[in-house]
Amino acid sequence: MLRPVLTLAAVGIAGIAIWKVLWLLLLPLVGMLVGLAMVGVKVLLFALVIFALWRLFFRPRQEPA
Repeated sequence: MLRPVLTLAAVGIAGIAIWKVLWLLLLPLVGMLVGLAMVGVKVLLFALVIFALWRLFFRPRQEPA
């Protein structure tokens, strides 16, 4: 009666151990992906600032008629 419960507990503990080991191995990849995403956000922010300054200072001038 207790054998299936012990088997289930052993599988659960082994699964948790495997999950922790895999997470430690994949953590540098996750950090690299987050860093690349932040570089992309920074590039987009600079592009937006340059675009806004361009629109602000280089508007076509309206000559009075």
